[in-house]
Amino acid sequence: MIHPTAVIAAGAKLGIDADIAPYAVIDEHVELGDHCRIGPHVHLTGFTRIGADTRIHTGAVVGDEPQDLHFQGDESYTIIGKGCILREYVTIHRGAKPGTATVVGNKVMLMAFSHLGHNCQIGDNAVIANASLLAGHVEVGERAFISGGVMVHQFCRIGTLAMVSGDEGLIQDLPPYCMYQWEGVSGPNTIGLRRAGFTVDARKAIKQAIRLLFFSGLSRPNALLQIREQHGQVAELRPFIDFISATKRGLVGACAHYRRESGDAEADM
Repeated sequence: MIHPTAVIAAGAKLGIDADIAPYAVIDEHVELGDHCRIGPHVHLTGFTRIGADTRIHTGAVVGDEPQDLHFQGDESYTIIGKGCILREYVTIHRGAKPGTATVVGNKVMLMAFSHLGHNCQIGDNAVIANASLLAGHVEVGERAFISGGVMVHQFCRIGTLAMVSGDEGLIQDLPPYCMYQWEGVSGPNTIGLRRAGFTVDARKAIKQAIRLLFFSGLSRPNALLQIREQHGQVAELRPFIDFISATKRGLVGACAHYRRESGDAEADM
């Protein structure tokens, strides 16, 4: 299933049942897992490893040199997990320093024209929508959802099951489970938590923790203290607390347009 116009270097390693479309280029240090589908005009380069059952659509470029003026051509890597979908014209750059890697987890979807800069770390089942741009060293947690046209500053972190609405810009860390819209956190990613199987009690604790952190007026240390005191026994909050405690860039702020509902505080959970 390799089209005669595809250019495949002698050193490239292809898994079984590879499907390589017209005019694709696969360079010598690339490794493809089994059952991969590579679309037309795709360029796979650098020291790149792509997991089984991954589909890469037209014009994508994976493993090219980082856009970093300090890069000296050293050996660095791009690792794509199993069952990923990379849509049209996605670009992913390899690590900027020797021996480092840009890593995309399993079953990740990168929609058309999205970009991952060098040394990004993307968790399993994350979704990054059309034309979103992640600078170098950005970390995205498992099952996070980044909508279209989002720009993320280098070294920012986006926590597990967080969701970012379209056309936003992030310059600081977004904790797990949070919904980011209108330039700030507006509450929990309620639908995402439900789909992930979180219990009603866990969702309530997460919602209350987000309110304490972003909408109570407390300082971050005092908010964390109250979260630990009130909800420290909730296992699902451990990633939230650990994420906040580890931040180096600081956290995004609260949504200025947020309006607290006057009815049952937990009705939407």
